[in-house]
Amino acid sequence: MEVILFIGLLSVGGLTSFVVKPAFKFTCNLALAYIFMSTLISISSWLFYCAAINNLLINKALTVLTGSLGTACNLILGFLLAGISRSVTSAEANYDQLKKIIALTLWGVSISTGFSFIIESFWKDQNSGKMCCFFITSGYAPWFLYVIMAAGALGGLGILLHFKLKTGPIAAAGLMLIMIGALYTHNHNKDPFSASYPAIIQFITMALMQVLYYFEQAVNPGAMDYILSGE
Repeated sequence: MEVILFIGLLSVGGLTSFVVKPAFKFTCNLALAYIFMSTLISISSWLFYCAAINNLLINKALTVLTGSLGTACNLILGFLLAGISRSVTSAEANYDQLKKIIALTLWGVSISTGFSFIIESFWKDQNSGKMCCFFITSGYAPWFLYVIMAAGALGGLGILLHFKLKTGPIAAAGLMLIMIGALYTHNHNKDPFSASYPAIIQFITMALMQVLYYFEQAVNPGAMDYILSGE
C-alpha cells in the first residue's frame, strides 16, 4: 500500500505539472519549499529515531509531521520531475533556468535521501543487538551488519556531497545495490511483503535521482568531466 501511495503521489504531481505548466518563478519557489520540507523531515526523523525521546505525544507529533511532509514532498517531486523532463526535451528551454531547477530539486531529494541513510545507520548502531540477531537469522555473519551500516552512512554522505564532489551517481548506485540486497533478504526470510516497502521506495527514489543526475549532465556537459578523467 505504501509503495502504491508513493507512486500515486509522484504520478499525480507529474500530471499536475503537465496541466498547470507553471512559470519559472513559481517552480523555483516550489523547489525551495521542497528543500525546506525535506530538511524538516530529516530533523523530525532524527529526533524520532535517534534522540531517545520517550514522550508518546511528541513521538506521535513527529510521526504525523513526517508523514504529512512526506506526502507533500512526493507530490512536489513528481511535479518538478515532470517539468524538468518536459523542459529538457524542449527546443525552447531556457537552460540557465533549467539548471537552477534541477539543482534545487537535487538538493531537496539529496537532503531527504542522504540523511535517511545516515539516520538509519545510526539507528542500527543504537540497536545493534537486535540487528545482529536479524542478520544471523537471515544467514549473515554479525560483522556484515557493520559493513552495511558503514556503506549506508558513506552512501548517504556521498549523496549529500554531490554538489561539491559529484559523488551522487556512484553513491546512489551503491545504495541501490544495498536495497536489492534488502529485498532479497526479506524474500529469503519469507517476511511479509510490507517489510520490503521502505527498500522499494528508496530504490525508486534513487532511480529518479539517477535520472536527475543524467539531466544535470545533459544541461551542463562539463559538470562531471573531472571525475571521468580521474582528476
